[in-house]
Amino acid sequence: MKNATDRRAAARKAAATRKHRAAGKKAAAKKKANIAVRKRSEAAKKANETRKRNVAAKKRSDAARKANETRQRNTAAEKTVETQKETLPSDVPPITPLT
Repeated sequence: MKNATDRRAAARKAAATRKHRAAGKKAAAKKKANIAVRKRSEAAKKANETRKRNVAAKKRSDAARKANETRQRNTAAEKTVETQKETLPSDVPPITPLT
């Protein structure tokens, strides 16, 4: 009977070892997965910040482009007004209303 009890104890010990080893592997996998999730989360946060910065930069760029176009249109309009004033003959008397 001694052999049967030893075998049974050995089987129990082996089963406990397998359970312990499986639990360790499971814990290691979970830890590894958690690290991967955290890295993905950090990468997502960084990507969101970058996206926000890019959107803000694009808005500034569009505003600057619009301001430049407006400025160019205004200076062109001023130049045309000045050239029109210069081309008007000065010897023409002003128009007086009929009374």
